[in-house]
Amino acid sequence: MNLRFFKSLLVGLSILITFPSLAQEAESSNYSKEEFIQDFKNGVLLVRLQDRSLSMSEMEKRGMTEQMEALAAQQRRENREIMLSFKSTFNFCPVYFFYAKNSEAIRSGDFIGKVFDANLEPVDISTGGGIFTAEFGETEKLGIDGLIIRDSQMLALKEPLPYFERRYVFFGLIERSKARMIELYNKKLHDYDKLFEKG
Repeated sequence: MNLRFFKSLLVGLSILITFPSLAQEAESSNYSKEEFIQDFKNGVLLVRLQDRSLSMSEMEKRGMTEQMEALAAQQRRENREIMLSFKSTFNFCPVYFFYAKNSEAIRSGDFIGKVFDANLEPVDISTGGGIFTAEFGETEKLGIDGLIIRDSQMLALKEPLPYFERRYVFFGLIERSKARMIELYNKKLHDYDKLFEKG
């Protein structure tokens, strides 16, 4: 009797866990490329910048002050490169930034004091379109390294949506800079937009 109860409980739990993800998958698969481009054009892009807060906190506890300062300086340089690259090459929609430590707040729509522009000035977000997030990393399933675009909850988008720009091309022989990936992705969005306007 107990065994049957536990089996039923496990089945029930698996349905509860699976159902939202199935619903989300179905919703994502019904999201057309044209709708995505329109939402993107009328929306904003929020780029997640790493802050290494956990690593630096651990280093501080261990008294590794020099290493912590070196890591912080390296991360600041990388983040500055990302911000300047977006500022100079991306114009499809407004683009702003936030630190990884504020990811949960961003997911819940708490943007005040956490989102800023390329000059590190705080911004208020208002949009008639969608909110998309981006970061440099890897796609979940394919492991493609590059500029990855996700939804407002930082969940993966799916084909046929244009949701990434590769870092390595020509069988991994050529590596693109962050600025180049951003520039190419910006062009891709503009090209799709022109195509849908004609259609």
